[in-house]
Amino acid sequence: MQPQDTLDFHLRWGWAKLNRLYSAEADRRGIPVSYVFALLQVDRHGTPSTQLGPRMGMEATSLSRTLNGMESMGLIERRSDSTDGRRALVFLTPAGVAARREARDLVKAVNGRIRDILGDTEIEMLISNLRKLNEIFDRPEQLLGGNNLQSPLAS
Repeated sequence: MQPQDTLDFHLRWGWAKLNRLYSAEADRRGIPVSYVFALLQVDRHGTPSTQLGPRMGMEATSLSRTLNGMESMGLIERRSDSTDGRRALVFLTPAGVAARREARDLVKAVNGRIRDILGDTEIEMLISNLRKLNEIFDRPEQLLGGNNLQSPLAS
């Protein structure tokens, strides 16, 4: 099997191209692309910082670095949760709200253009299939056969 015949290849290849497109636009605006994705994940009423990592597919160390940078740029502020002082909530500042609006508009424009090119039916089918795929990935034992799969690297 050739790499280009695998699902993995096309998912990674497509994501890399889309990420480069967003990254170039973010760089043009003077903001790292990771900040753009974080801005889009922060809820209006604050988001627990512990929820941002899983939403973005980021490890705690990278997330901490991203949040520190965003805070130093004045895009977010962290506050203690009024109902649970152990939790830190992330809020957008007015500058963060403006940056989020720009990020959202960019994502909407790119998605709208892709929809124009592929058509509604293709987009709906693609999204439906990607949702199914993500449900499968949420249960890796379905793919790996539980603990019975012998690693080709173990020898």
